[in-house]
Amino acid sequence: MDGAAAHLPAHRLLRERTRAAHDAAEATAGMQALMSGAMDDAGYAELLAAQRRLFREWEGERAAAIAAIATVWPYESRIPALDNDIAAPGGVLAGATLGAITGPETATDPVAPCEKMSRAGRAPTGGCGVDAGGGDDAAAEVVAVFWGELYVIEGSALGGQVIVRHLRQRFPARPHHYYGLGEHAPGRWRRFQDALDRALPDTASQQLALAGAQRMFARFQRTLQDPGHHV
Repeated sequence: MDGAAAHLPAHRLLRERTRAAHDAAEATAGMQALMSGAMDDAGYAELLAAQRRLFREWEGERAAAIAAIATVWPYESRIPALDNDIAAPGGVLAGATLGAITGPETATDPVAPCEKMSRAGRAPTGGCGVDAGGGDDAAAEVVAVFWGELYVIEGSALGGQVIVRHLRQRFPARPHHYYGLGEHAPGRWRRFQDALDRALPDTASQQLALAGAQRMFARFQRTLQDPGHHV
């Protein structure tokens, strides 16, 4: 692998190379309806539920990678925050069970997690095991892809700080834990970028991360595309 000095820091490369994918996710019908005020409370709950399904699947796929880098970057699951927001007292759907809103916990996608990792990040299909010490090349490549996906997720928490101010006015009955996650850890984004740059020091790892980031933006775009029927 090439030396780090010949390349942009990973966070800059990912920002520059995923700008179009970021803009596409922000331009989805769901986000446009949410930010314009055209979406009602029930539609907002459905949008949150769609994101919960995304995170339930992704966190399951990436459980080994999350554990492998926990001492470097302790990922905070988004599911508890989404559960609290969806089931908040005073919301239109507060009387419904969470399961009725979010769907069953059992994944229905027949594609195995290892294969999903390969499709998402072009990583080898030789197994899902992740060696925290980086001794296994295939596992190291899976972790590089994971860092790219994590770039999108942690970046969304940063953007959420802008979105949540609008949501508190639009839906005052809901606590907005999910979009407010970034407010509770000042400097978290800078610390993440530092960890990202250390984890992806060369072209090979950065390209794997870029594939993961682009795939993750595409997943968010699909999730946010349909604002539901409550507009």
